[in-house]
Amino acid sequence: MSFNLVNTKDIEQISDFVAGSINRELEKGSRVLWFATGGSSIKIESRIAQKIHKDFKGELVITLTDERFGNLNHPDSNWFQLKESGFDILNAEFIPFLTGRNFRETVEEIRIRIKDEVYKANYKIGMFGLGIDGHIAGILPRSDAVNSQELICAYDTPQYDRITITPHVISMLDEAIMCALGDMKWPMIEKFEEDWPIDEVPSQILKSVPLLTIFSDYRAG
Repeated sequence: MSFNLVNTKDIEQISDFVAGSINRELEKGSRVLWFATGGSSIKIESRIAQKIHKDFKGELVITLTDERFGNLNHPDSNWFQLKESGFDILNAEFIPFLTGRNFRETVEEIRIRIKDEVYKANYKIGMFGLGIDGHIAGILPRSDAVNSQELICAYDTPQYDRITITPHVISMLDEAIMCALGDMKWPMIEKFEEDWPIDEVPSQILKSVPLLTIFSDYRAG
């Protein structure tokens, strides 16, 4: 596969690009499923939301790539942090992972919703950050999520019970955008340009997406 590596740290440039992809599909009348992420990408996604056309022809459904389980609106929740940043789009349908149910019920419910949405959507687009260990979404190196055959994987980590989409979902995307800003991410950009086992470097999973754009301030040499 090929991917486009754009050398930038301009949030406006990144948000214009992603909003442009979403708006283009909505203008066609498509049902768009957008997987939003947390962490350092939240500020960018808040800007994207402001640039989505208000009167779109299609349907826009927004959910998460991953979530940290806990009480509804707990401060470490990716969804809570997105909403606190002002992330909102008129006429869009939102599917947060956390609904106040217990862990087992939460996982079962989101598995059903994601399965339904990935097959209903005409265009599936995912936004991803890049961890300094090479993880994307909640897919950590050598974790259960790396080789999961489910659409959603839930597992324990020392910090959180994680709920994440899997490589199976990522392989179904039409487009993916990865943001890797800061020199701490540069070693993983170098690894991404090589071939590594996904168990060691989960970001390699994104190479399965037909249209992949990486935004980074990385400069080789």
